[in-house]
Formats: sequence, structure tokens, C-alpha cells
Amino acid sequence: MKLVTSITVLLSLGIMGDAKTTQPNSMESNEEEPVHLPCNHSTISGADYIHWYRQLPSAGPEYVIHGRTSNVNNGMASLTIAEDRKSSTLILHRATLRDAAVYYCILRDHSGTDGAAPVQYLPDCGREGI
Repeated sequence: MKLVTSITVLLSLGIMGDAKTTQPNSMESNEEEPVHLPCNHSTISGADYIHWYRQLPSAGPEYVIHGRTSNVNNGMASLTIAEDRKSSTLILHRATLRDAAVYYCILRDHSGTDGAAPVQYLPDCGREGI
């Protein structure tokens, strides 16, 4: 029998530098199910790329995926980009407790002005220290 653990996805609105991205406050998912982390970037310019990073507890930021005009897939996640590029979604295909991290949606352009909003993804399993 497989134990299904509830995972809560906390999406925190935040600002880092000149923020150009926003996310909703929270959402929930169960372990081994897909998690869709949306990002709105209504002020995106033509040169901006959409990057996602995650930061695991007690670790530095880690690259997840990036794209500019089309959807992208890799072994870790998928990135879907709206046709007008004003929003995108990071999809974790089978979320597990190992995916507990702060996720950052960042627009990067060639001028050096970046904006980010952190997305905090935490397990909700009643255990402390995870």
C-alpha cells in the first residue's frame, strides 16, 4: 500500500531588486501528483527570458529551467509559456518531499535588470525539521 502524503505549496509574494513577477499566495498538492506553479510577468519585454530556480533548505539557489517564447521540458520540470508571454507555469510532474524548496521565477534580460518573486514549496506532513 502506498502512503500518500499531503504537500502544501506556499507561494509567497516577494520582491528582489526591481521585481517584475508575481505569484498567488498558496495552493496544495499531494505527493506524486503534478504541481503547477504559476508566474505572472505582465511587463515582460521582448528580450526577457523566464528562468526558474529553486533553493533547497541549507543550500544555494539551483537552476531548474528557462525559456523565452516556447514551452520547454527537461528531466526535472516543464515550463509552459503563454502566447503573449505575460504568464508562465512551472510544472513539477511528480512532486515529492525532496522537492520542498523555495522556487524563484525570474525575468532576465540583457540590460542586467532582473526581477524575482520567491515561491516557497513546503511539505505539510506533520513532521518537523523537513
